[in-house]
Amino acid sequence: MHPKFIIVSDPGTPLSGSFVYGLVGSHRELVKGYVKVHGGGWYLKDDVKKTMTLYGSSGDYGEPRLAFLNRIPKELRDYRFIFSPGWNLPGNVLDLSEVEWF
Repeated sequence: MHPKFIIVSDPGTPLSGSFVYGLVGSHRELVKGYVKVHGGGWYLKDDVKKTMTLYGSSGDYGEPRLAFLNRIPKELRDYRFIFSPGWNLPGNVLDLSEVEWF
């Protein structure tokens, strides 16, 4: 099992993407029902530093389109999200000021 994430939109709200993450073998295991997937990748969740670092891209769905990252599970509200295109590359902190916590 590997730490993977995707960004998905429901058909009724195609411009609002939700962050879905988990320990899975394939990104496809994170898809529930009929949704549009806006890419994905790997994550590193650090509960001590309260960071969620997102990496790379999904072999199934391509690079994450972070413009669709509008909704994040509320259990991650106190985490700082960082995106890096690959392991050992510097990352950028994501602006979460407009995110809905669900």
